[in-house]
Amino acid sequence: MHAFRATGTFPNGRIVQQFSKDLVAADEVDARHRIYSFFGSRHGVNRRFVNIENVSKIDPTESTEPVVISAFRDTHDFSSVDVTEEE
Repeated sequence: MHAFRATGTFPNGRIVQQFSKDLVAADEVDARHRIYSFFGSRHGVNRRFVNIENVSKIDPTESTEPVVISAFRDTHDFSSVDVTEEE
């Protein structure tokens, strides 16, 4: 399993909402499927209306999503804090 960051847009009422979602998936195809599933489940948006612009593999320590942290807590150190977060 790998950590991915997907960005794109979806219709939210009368506006087009941008999104950036971090998730855990086996590969890029699985990551796209999980994004479509997420927006269909949470927002009731059909797959054809979700526009995924980019799916990229990321280092799990770059993410603050609880799902990613939980999946990689045994193999990565998430205890380091950025200097910008302390101030």
